[in-house]
Amino acid sequence: MGILAEQLKNQEKALVPSGIIAVTPLDTVNLVRSIRGFMVTSAGNVSVVMGDGTTGGYPGCQPGIQYMGDIVRINVTGTE
Repeated sequence: MGILAEQLKNQEKALVPSGIIAVTPLDTVNLVRSIRGFMVTSAGNVSVVMGDGTTGGYPGCQPGIQYMGDIVRINVTGTE
């Protein structure tokens, strides 16, 4: 098997959604497990903590759009 084929085989599972959970934003408690993306039900900004511990925001999120990342927490502060 070639290198590219092996990489694609190993990434195949990561490319497919594996479940849906409802998220309650909290400033101090991480999610039970990290998520690979999120969608919102109303337009606004989303403040997150990433898997590497960095924090940041997704400004101007719109309903129906998938926002990707290795996310361990969605914060209340900064999410509107």
